[in-house]
Amino acid sequence: MEAFYQTVATFCFTLLGLWWGVVQFRHADWMGDPNWRRMAYSVQLSLIVPGAMSLGAQTAGEVKIIWRLVFVVTCGLGIVAQVYLSQATRHHPYRGWFLRNGRWMMAGVYALIAVVAFAPEIAQQLDPKLTALQVEGLLLTLVVFLSVSFVWDLLAEPKE
Repeated sequence: MEAFYQTVATFCFTLLGLWWGVVQFRHADWMGDPNWRRMAYSVQLSLIVPGAMSLGAQTAGEVKIIWRLVFVVTCGLGIVAQVYLSQATRHHPYRGWFLRNGRWMMAGVYALIAVVAFAPEIAQQLDPKLTALQVEGLLLTLVVFLSVSFVWDLLAEPKE
């Protein structure tokens, strides 16, 4: 599992760096409008949260309470990011499906991750061979998919 979380962290933080480059190219367009700025920031958080979760899973070692706390806290931040994003897309003529609707899927997945982190014995009920970190890894894969979809959705939006 360590290689998985290492790969996810590297992937998320690499995309974050690339995202910052994109924001610089669209800086004048996005930073002048509070809704666009909020969407760009929410996409950034969508990359930071799974990256931070992956770092927490790696640094915990045998101390399970560390990764559990990191996952619960970062999931809370992830849910806040999705609510923040909903404020931007509610009053904006943005047409991208993932940024308008996928945020609720993302918030739901974050909630599931937080539940498993809070009560890791739930993983055993799915399959006795699964560890909680494996279940979290599967859910985190979905978070990364949605995050990349958010990035694409905002990038593909044509200039007004």
